[in-house]
Amino acid sequence: MDRFKIAARIRALLAKTVENGCTEEEAIAAAAKAGELLARYNLTIDEVQMRETPFRRHQEFHEDYVGERLWKVADAIAHLTGVRYWTSRAGVIPIEISFFGFDHEVEVARYLLEICARAMRQEHLRLNRQFALLVIAARRRKVLPFLDGMVDTLSRRIKELKPPDPVGKGLMVLRSDLIDRGLADLGLEFSKTRARQSRDWDETYRAGKRAGDRVALNRGVGGRPRPSHLISGKLSDLL
Repeated sequence: MDRFKIAARIRALLAKTVENGCTEEEAIAAAAKAGELLARYNLTIDEVQMRETPFRRHQEFHEDYVGERLWKVADAIAHLTGVRYWTSRAGVIPIEISFFGFDHEVEVARYLLEICARAMRQEHLRLNRQFALLVIAARRRKVLPFLDGMVDTLSRRIKELKPPDPVGKGLMVLRSDLIDRGLADLGLEFSKTRARQSRDWDETYRAGKRAGDRVALNRGVGGRPRPSHLISGKLSDLL
């Protein structure tokens, strides 16, 4: 019997409670039957609940220098939350960043990426004002290493937020398998491309790293997410 169907049957049995209108005898019988099915098919309550969790895909598009670097933050966020992510190929404008996974985890990923993107764009605009008298090429040589330093620091900090893996990894494997199955059901396939190296030899790279350390990432992990919206910007507006 399909484990998804078994899990759905167990959830239905567990929903038969006195609070939901059942008699005490009906609730007890339903709980006993649920326990029997859990034992027979070697299931746990966590697995049963996980098989009910809906999947979600989030896409957003960017057209600026911040967007070109956000893939590195997205990679770190995927490491932290367990979602899958992919981006458009290098040189493709607008730049697409997509997350796929369990609904609540994708929402955390989306919100955390938004925090990082907003912080980077605020610093970008500040630098453009600071170097407004420079020609565009000279300004770019100041700004881009700064953004590289900032995104490298944000990526490192996000990865450090991940707690140690639990001793029992069965649910982790199941969770990964379920996400892969969800991707396959949608016909989605993706592969990672070779990463561009940061300009870490420039003096402004270190200033960008310090700016990355000042961003309050805890709002994305523990705070209440605000309504979803796309973050966008154009090169013509920022440089």
